[in-house]
Amino acid sequence: MVGLLHLFFGLVIGFVGVIPPGLLNLTAAKISVKQNRKAAVIFALGASFVVVGQVYIGVFFSKLLNANPETLLLLEQFAVIAFVGLSIFFFIRAALDSGTPVVKQINRSATKLFAQGIILSVLNIFPIPFYIGFSSFLAGKGLFVFTYPTAHLFIIGASCGTFLMLLAYIKYVKKFAFDSNTFARKVNYILGGLTLLIAIFTIFRIYG
Repeated sequence: MVGLLHLFFGLVIGFVGVIPPGLLNLTAAKISVKQNRKAAVIFALGASFVVVGQVYIGVFFSKLLNANPETLLLLEQFAVIAFVGLSIFFFIRAALDSGTPVVKQINRSATKLFAQGIILSVLNIFPIPFYIGFSSFLAGKGLFVFTYPTAHLFIIGASCGTFLMLLAYIKYVKKFAFDSNTFARKVNYILGGLTLLIAIFTIFRIYG
């Protein structure tokens, strides 16, 4: 049951984290339009493969903070800092977003598409602090275990969640492209408000 909960948390967080239009999801959408869905899925698989490593790094740093019970308070304080930082990032991104994110040129080879997904995902370092913040938050609430296989199920779930959201962009690209700028701003404001609320809740938990 605990393992399934970790898988669910990872799935939801990975899914939500890729909602805002950005380099990866819009590139996947472009490949779907310019070539076909199969080519876009290959790209998405490459991008999602890297997420496994990114989430692992995030969980690893959270585990360092949670090495002993005395660091629990530090863990929650770090989660506050991470979520405030994420909130600021989303609000600034929403305020400054004046156009569709740049989408890289695509290749037609399946191997090159998969490799391109890996490369662009590696260059996208945002997921690391994102997963540090969420795993720290869950650990502070006693909802996250850093041992095998529960932590690994969380990592797998996050990668699958990312892949599912990329598939949504691939499948519903026309609906997303209808007004991508407005969509991006709204989602960024929502995510900014959500992370800010979590940070405030955690502050009250620590000092309340």
